[in-house]
Amino acid sequence: MPLKTQLRVQHRQVFRLGQVVTLLQMSAAELDEHLAAEAQANPMLVLRQRRAAGMSATDVLEMTAVEQANSLYDHVFRELAGLIGQGGLMEKLITALIAELEPSGWLARAPAEIAESLELSGELVETALRVVQKRVDPAGLFARDLIDCLRLQLEDQDVMTEDMEMVLDHLPALESGGPAALVRATELSRDRVQDCLALLRRLDPKPGSAFVSDPTLTREPDVRITPSGEGWEIEFLSSWQGDIEIAKLPRGGRASEASEALAKARALKHALDMRVSALKEVVGEIVERQGTYFRFGDRALAPMTLSEIARETGFHLSTVSRVLNGLLIEGPNGIVLARNLFTGTASAQATQSKPQVQARIRALLADEDPKKPLSDRRLTAILQSEGIAVSRRVVSKYRQDIGIHAAAKRRLRA
Repeated sequence: MPLKTQLRVQHRQVFRLGQVVTLLQMSAAELDEHLAAEAQANPMLVLRQRRAAGMSATDVLEMTAVEQANSLYDHVFRELAGLIGQGGLMEKLITALIAELEPSGWLARAPAEIAESLELSGELVETALRVVQKRVDPAGLFARDLIDCLRLQLEDQDVMTEDMEMVLDHLPALESGGPAALVRATELSRDRVQDCLALLRRLDPKPGSAFVSDPTLTREPDVRITPSGEGWEIEFLSSWQGDIEIAKLPRGGRASEASEALAKARALKHALDMRVSALKEVVGEIVERQGTYFRFGDRALAPMTLSEIARETGFHLSTVSRVLNGLLIEGPNGIVLARNLFTGTASAQATQSKPQVQARIRALLADEDPKKPLSDRRLTAILQSEGIAVSRRVVSKYRQDIGIHAAAKRRLRA
């Protein structure tokens, strides 16, 4: 084979591979924009776009653009791209922390538990976490808990004082006894405590919520699954089909330009087919793992992380993240944002997911005697007797997350 021919073949292979990688890393909004631009520039491309019922093309584009802008995961991937790009251990640590990020902006698990799952030292994960917390904006993302979230924002605004430190250290007293209890615990003046609380109220306890939208209320699902015996039938219903056709070579004109346009059109179609294949593979893996959830709801949501899906499908974690960006799945129990199906275990020892444990806590408290409400310690004992390995701290946090007051307050309201 002549050298010129070899170079031409290699160039085309590299170009096609680059197209595949580019499309895989695009969100839905970016893909729509890219295909529209390519079709306008290339006469050999014919783009067929199927709009969602009752929506104009402008509506769909604006909505997908909002979803992309509101994606917490997409935001932190961009913010931390420099660290991830270093590769090696740094990439492993950063992507693991991102995989543990909840919609609130907090970490789903403690750094020690993350370190154990990565088989790394806790000090190494803590160091990486401090770097990430200082690098991302807004401040408070990747916090361990509420107090850590508030502390990060106070430090970012350079308003952390000794008095504020004292208030944060004793903040749990506020829930049980109000400002008076906090005054007693900190031994600060009432006016000083009130000043600190006024500042805290201006902070955002869940900075991740600014990136959250609820697309389930605004558009049709992208995927619909229906029971089929022991398994599932998966139907893809994206609002934009993004389907392209290759036009025939025109008669006349310059053959070299037409041939080049035809080659680019074919490469783009091949790349788009690869993206669709990746989407089907990722969704198929999710449905296989979460089949019980789609049948029975939150109480059956199994632990699952982006890293696991990336490992099983062979795609990079960032690619899986982009494939899932804004993806809606409709099952027997309604429409769910695919992102919400990802959750780690309640603890390093537990095998149940956070929603599973929260559902069990909710059920136990629904049946409690109002005059003798279950304390967090008693709840922990019951859960542990059922084989759910969680600590009292975790139980307390999950109880608060589902909006249920402590036993003392529930007793007063009985």
